Amino acid sequence: MKEILKGLISISAISLTVMACTSSPQKGQTIVTPSGQRIYIPQEKITIERPARPKVMPNSYRNWVSIGNNQSRVRDYERYLERNNVGNIIPSFELLKSARDWQRCGKSEYMIPSSEVWSNQLPTLKVFKYLVASKVLTDFEVTSVYRDLPLNQCAGGAGSSRHLFNSAIDFRIGPEYPQAQDYAHIENSKFKLCQFWKNHGQSLNMGLGLYASGQIHIDTQGYRTWGPDLTRNSSLCNY
Repeated sequence: MKEILKGLISISAISLTVMACTSSPQKGQTIVTPSGQRIYIPQEKITIERPARPKVMPNSYRNWVSIGNNQSRVRDYERYLERNNVGNIIPSFELLKSARDWQRCGKSEYMIPSSEVWSNQLPTLKVFKYLVASKVLTDFEVTSVYRDLPLNQCAGGAGSSRHLFNSAIDFRIGPEYPQAQDYAHIENSKFKLCQFWKNHGQSLNMGLGLYASGQIHIDTQGYRTWGPDLTRNSSLCNY
């Protein structure tokens, strides 16, 4: 897994879709997965439909960080991610989001995972880093990462949810309340995400879930996909 992102420092100048990864390796960089699979990054400029909207730190996060020792605990986690080359991919005010139902469940909007499970998130963040760097994802908001057991139960999460182990990321593409002009971008992004999963998901042990609510789940706990009925049959990636 460490090798998959080798050379991504210069990838910000590269604009591509997942389908372009079949181009000749002489045109760009080569990324090698632990299984030996070669992923080619062509140096071809392709117009991206829409740039990412600027991310703004919400006041709720500022207030939460100021409580007790939250600030020092957050900084410890941020340093850990930075040391493992996955810092600043997702801003902390999104990476520490607990669950969308936090308020209904009487829990905190933000949660810091215990240090025992910090390493669980590294493989998933590395995949997310690649998805962002390669422009598969350009306009997204992370909505749920780590949840403790009571919140996961209240929010209707599975008993073996990867969120309990800090190894999953839920997000949506585009705005919370999409307008007509947003849907083409959302569907195109989902298509590219499915193509990435089909081409590289097995070597990355990547799970991809696409829900009717618009929420998308990724983890690195098994090569699989599912849709609204929680089975592979309803996954957009089957079409």
